[in-house]
Amino acid sequence: MYISKAKKYRDRGDGTAIGYDYYRLTKSYTDKDGKTRHRSVLCLGELPGFSKAERDELARMLTTMIEEGQSVMCANRGLYEEAMRQYVKYRNSRYAQENDPRLVAERKAREEEERKKAISVKIDTLTQHEARIIGCENLCNSTMQLLDIRRYLHSRGWTQEQSGLAVMQIIARAIYPYSELKTVRYLQENTALAEMFGIAREKITKDALYKSARHLWEDHRGLEDWLHSRVCSMFGIDEKILLFDITNAYFEGRMEESGLCRYGRSKEKRDDCKIVVLAAVVNTEGLLVRTMIYEGNRSDSTTLEEVVGSLAGTTCAEARRIVVMDAGFYSKENIKWLTDNGFDYITVLPAGDRKFEATGRDIVEHTDNKGQQIRLRMGKVYIDGETVRALLVDSDAKAAKERSMYGQACRRYEEGLELIRKGVMTKGGTKQRDAVNRRLGRLDRQYGAIRLGYDVTFTYEGTGRKEVVTSMTWSAKEETVAKRRKFHGKYVLITSLDEKEELNIWKFYNVIRTVEETFHVLKTDLDIRPVYHKSDDGIKAHLNLAVLAYWLVSVTRYRLKVKGHKNVRWDEIMRIASTQVVVTAKVETEDGRVISIRQSTEAESKLSAIYSLLNINPSPLGKRKSMLHPNRTSKNPDIGSQ
Repeated sequence: MYISKAKKYRDRGDGTAIGYDYYRLTKSYTDKDGKTRHRSVLCLGELPGFSKAERDELARMLTTMIEEGQSVMCANRGLYEEAMRQYVKYRNSRYAQENDPRLVAERKAREEEERKKAISVKIDTLTQHEARIIGCENLCNSTMQLLDIRRYLHSRGWTQEQSGLAVMQIIARAIYPYSELKTVRYLQENTALAEMFGIAREKITKDALYKSARHLWEDHRGLEDWLHSRVCSMFGIDEKILLFDITNAYFEGRMEESGLCRYGRSKEKRDDCKIVVLAAVVNTEGLLVRTMIYEGNRSDSTTLEEVVGSLAGTTCAEARRIVVMDAGFYSKENIKWLTDNGFDYITVLPAGDRKFEATGRDIVEHTDNKGQQIRLRMGKVYIDGETVRALLVDSDAKAAKERSMYGQACRRYEEGLELIRKGVMTKGGTKQRDAVNRRLGRLDRQYGAIRLGYDVTFTYEGTGRKEVVTSMTWSAKEETVAKRRKFHGKYVLITSLDEKEELNIWKFYNVIRTVEETFHVLKTDLDIRPVYHKSDDGIKAHLNLAVLAYWLVSVTRYRLKVKGHKNVRWDEIMRIASTQVVVTAKVETEDGRVISIRQSTEAESKLSAIYSLLNINPSPLGKRKSMLHPNRTSKNPDIGSQ
């Protein structure tokens, strides 16, 4: 290419004209007849201030830039800037857009991209497939990442696949609290957990979950210590009060050779169900500290030293360690062990207020968590040969509750008596003396001391085997009627704390509700009862999995609590989170292709607020898109081509 010059004229404004030189970048070419032709590529203008040599250099620079698409260097700054200005003008010219092969290719690429963006689809072909819940999973997985269980498992020699399956199983247990057999169907058909962890569904089997759960149980103590240390350091929790309690879990099955499940007779009066006992130490935030599993019908007082004793070497010796326990754990041996090992204690006096002696006249009135009035008075009791500091708690609400419970028990006992009487008086009912007495005996065993407040009278006729009951009457004794009105709602707390303020001792004891809430979550939200297991190892693994799931639940609730979220009930949190799902949308285009997009739904307002509080990504799987030919199918219908 070269620069050609043309002569042009410009009107001076006075009727005369003046000539000037006008330059063009010109290209020579040979036409189809073999003749040499010239074509103007770019109008350069007058190029004032440039010499002939500089114009020739400008032509060379522009030729290199246009034909080779490369920038060129030049020592003459003015000439370099002019070359760049002219090249920008060239790229925007009509000639370049129609004849420059690189610019034509770029233009076609842009047009193709725009065409793809504005692709036409057949809206009536839109379908949605493979819906899976992801909101609950996303919420739990964010907490699981904070607990960093996988790092601990890897340090113990677990493979990436084993740790992924274990963490996924713990999350599933927190969301879907059923047996491993039902969990398999949940993981395969209901949840997006497999996608989140990249685990193929065919690898999620009953045997794989059983093996994983037992593997977790084998290292439960180390994992428990890891979680406890992790949570306390994460939230800066200074544990000064430890809460201790045990609970029974029963299940169907004979379990004749079990060393763990030897007994029946649960609190639900199920003689046909064997029991296993779970003991737990909980801090005041509702976070687990230690758990142990015992055989059924284990006495409460025999478990404290073993469970709390395992913490003696791990808790800070400088901290004020207070064990708050229910009356069932009181024994002289337990109290001595606690004081000898540097633990303070608070517990309910098993014998009530009969041994209480006030040490002052001051009665402190206070309002409890439910806005109910209580009265507190410091004193002492003489028990097991020693004088112990005590606190008398007088609650009108407790008196009303006790009165209501006793009255309800009396009504149910009377209803049972009425059923027996109905059988006696009805034709075809139970009338034989021995059969009637057996019915009464079963009712008396069910209601214990309630039966002592009633006089039951029968009249008989006949002799021997033909002796039958002809009438039945009963009446409540005078002391029973009076007792319904005399419940005082008082109980006595005994403690080793040298507290001068009555209110402090009561507040310390009041946190016992935390451990009650813990067992409530384990039994209801996490369905801790090992119904479907037939071996001791299976039972322990099942209970341990529920405990690990409770770590996940309690930490998630605590995270929301410290962020100011009002309702931290687990069932309510899961209800809100279950509104978010991930689905695959497929639609056919006008040119016969199929677009497949797998994407989670937008989090609704309540779930979005939770995500915002906890800084959680609201779209955990992102957006996965593929373009499929109508006759082709994706190898993985859940994800499509990525």
